[in-house]
Amino acid sequence: APAVVFIAAVGAEGTRQGTGSIIDATGLVLTNAHVILDKTTDAPAKKVFVYLKPDRVIGNESNQENLTKRFVVTVAAYDKALDLALLKVSTPTTPWPVLSLADPEEITIGSRVLAIGHPESGGLWSLTTGVISAEWRDFSGVPGKDIFQTETSLNRGNSGGPLIDLDGHQ
Repeated sequence: APAVVFIAAVGAEGTRQGTGSIIDATGLVLTNAHVILDKTTDAPAKKVFVYLKPDRVIGNESNQENLTKRFVVTVAAYDKALDLALLKVSTPTTPWPVLSLADPEEITIGSRVLAIGHPESGGLWSLTTGVISAEWRDFSGVPGKDIFQTETSLNRGNSGGPLIDLDGHQ
């Protein structure tokens, strides 16, 4: 959970929220492109922030005490067709916790997985569990868009967050 971030993208349409994961100790964050793209302009939101997990998450209406570790990020790259975005923290402070990438060849149908995210109707850094139920190559005809289907509960706001194997890789 320390390597999972809450994302707020502020654009012409308002604020969108989602989830991402830190993939490099210098502050590189992986998420879905639709989390940071402004629907009105189809470009990255004007301001994007990531929030690190506090030592203890306590749910309440405003969540302000859970969102004190805020950092400005820039959109380093994104691909709308693949629905992927890479964010870079503007001023990283210390080496950040990292959630390393798994070897997709090691994941098979029936593999147990965990999802950590920020569902709009639930708490921050919530955890759900499930299994991989199918695998798709070149999903929707997009070369390289290889996906796993899971029966893990994923809700609005979990977009961009990691699906983690039992070895702790995403």
